[in-house]
Amino acid sequence: MERGYEGIEFKEVDRVRKKRKKKHYLLRFLVFLAVCAGIYLFITSSYFDVKNVTVSGCRYYTEEEVTALSGWKKGGNIFFSPGISEMEENLAKDPYFSEIEIGRKLPDTLEITVKERNQTAAFVYGDRYVIIDDEGIVLRKSEVSPELTLLTGLTISKMDLGQKVEAEEAENLKTTLEMLNSMENGDIYFKQIDVSRVTIKAHIYDHLTVSGTPREIMKAIDSGELQKVVSRLFDEGITRGTISAGGEGYMSFSPEIE
Repeated sequence: MERGYEGIEFKEVDRVRKKRKKKHYLLRFLVFLAVCAGIYLFITSSYFDVKNVTVSGCRYYTEEEVTALSGWKKGGNIFFSPGISEMEENLAKDPYFSEIEIGRKLPDTLEITVKERNQTAAFVYGDRYVIIDDEGIVLRKSEVSPELTLLTGLTISKMDLGQKVEAEEAENLKTTLEMLNSMENGDIYFKQIDVSRVTIKAHIYDHLTVSGTPREIMKAIDSGELQKVVSRLFDEGITRGTISAGGEGYMSFSPEIE
């Protein structure tokens, strides 16, 4: 028999209302702003003013000269106004620098790292010596003879600072400069090279020359054969004549001067 609910008493239960904690959004926001302001005041304080600069990677220039060329000035916040862009622009104007990087070292130092182009050779133009790197880029012009291999026989059409030399003998100049890199690594030195013809004439002494194409001479240097010939001649006291470098590593010597 089903029983209805009419006779059952229901007891009312008081519900306990949970008190919700008020979220103080405004207070949190104000604290956040205060923290940000504190950080800003700290990083913009004199503690982070640039006071020093270091230089690495230079060979031709001294560290002091690189710093001066950069136009660095003491002061300025290391985060916001160290003048890095201006310093990079100033250094980029000098043809000697092929790569420039300026970084920050906290709290107060800028680090300049440069890569310089190598002085490889020089040629005379008018009353000046023009110094170039191994790619033929003009690095500087000087009234003083540099201690570099002197190139002769060039017909120059353009020689702007920081740009490649333009000459009628362009291909011969290019391969001769490659040969000079081998010369530097092969412990041999040419005082002067006539590049006016395909077969160049490179002077070891005033009257002792090496004749051949730049690539043939380069192979002779890389194999060490040219150094052996020069050493034998030096041991015998011979400083006059012509060493010929041919294909397949062929080497010959004649006391005659071509």
